[in-house]
Amino acid sequence: MRILHIVENFSFSGGGIRTVVKNLSEELKKCKYKSYIITSKKEKEDEVYVVDSTYKPWLYSKEWKTKIQSICIEKEIECIHIHGTWMYPQFIAAKYSYENNIPFILSPHGMYEPWLWEKGTLKKKLYFKYLTKKYFEKASIIHAITAEEKKNLKIIFPKLKFKEIPNLIESKESLIESSFNNENYLLYLGRLDEVKGLDILIKSFINIDPKDVKLKIAGEYNAYKKDLDKIIKASKIDSDKIEFLGFVKAKTKEQLIINAIALVAPSYSEVIGMVNLEAAILKTPVVTTNQTGLKKSWNKNGGILINPNLKELNLALIKVLNWSKDKRIQEGEKLYNFVLQNYTWKNRIKDWLNIYISILDGKGNL
Repeated sequence: MRILHIVENFSFSGGGIRTVVKNLSEELKKCKYKSYIITSKKEKEDEVYVVDSTYKPWLYSKEWKTKIQSICIEKEIECIHIHGTWMYPQFIAAKYSYENNIPFILSPHGMYEPWLWEKGTLKKKLYFKYLTKKYFEKASIIHAITAEEKKNLKIIFPKLKFKEIPNLIESKESLIESSFNNENYLLYLGRLDEVKGLDILIKSFINIDPKDVKLKIAGEYNAYKKDLDKIIKASKIDSDKIEFLGFVKAKTKEQLIINAIALVAPSYSEVIGMVNLEAAILKTPVVTTNQTGLKKSWNKNGGILINPNLKELNLALIKVLNWSKDKRIQEGEKLYNFVLQNYTWKNRIKDWLNIYISILDGKGNL
């Protein structure tokens, strides 16, 4: 089968969606599928199609339709897979698919979650109602990452077919050895964004102010950092106890995760953030929220699930900070085995193959 993936941003700044789509495409190729990606932004090493629209509002460019059409004809594309919802690339891909009778899958990647709708602007709501909805409703299948996302999407698209597949990660055959150096720290890794719960993470750390432990925050700087700086400056905590690292990648990122006491991701809304899986597969315990859509048994397998509020986060951080070194290793091992079983490509790629096969057969029956 020949598949074209539409991704608005395939660079590192695209966050978890880059990881998800990159891995999906690679796994499909291992299964002898032809998989192609078109985007507005990529990294130097990526072999994908690019439309130069990065610095344009809505990522608009007439080239999107032209390029999608040329790829579909040249590569004889049988299915278009649209990732995300709010930019021109997704809109024009859905419109092109419908007008040219090419089946397409829509993966919103959590962009229609209730918390985000509530925080969204009127402009976004009108855009959905009067422009994208009529084309997205033509999707052969809508992919949901969690059961909760599926439930929410069914309200928006009541007549469509759905398939739930969680975000997945590649299993690690060999792990970087932890150095467990003398610098003890909790780690946040991801976008600096209101939805990620960074405000309560910083406030919680300030409340506890653990001796000889730092909070490291890794993520590309943006305007939201000023809001976080204000929270820190208004407190009496030592300025060097909360450290912003900026954007990190590759081995630096993995080493940061492995040596952390725990990764903490107190998101207000998420659909299985990839960073939770990345930390778990590196045997680092993870504190995250029920709102991520992870299996509730995460709580019994080396991880901690809370609701995103100060009281519950305070208790979770105190708990992990009281772990001995051996206890921390034990919990990380348990979480690694849990993710290996439930969230790896090796065990779940067949779910994706079933979706594409159903579309190829023209039945859409899963």
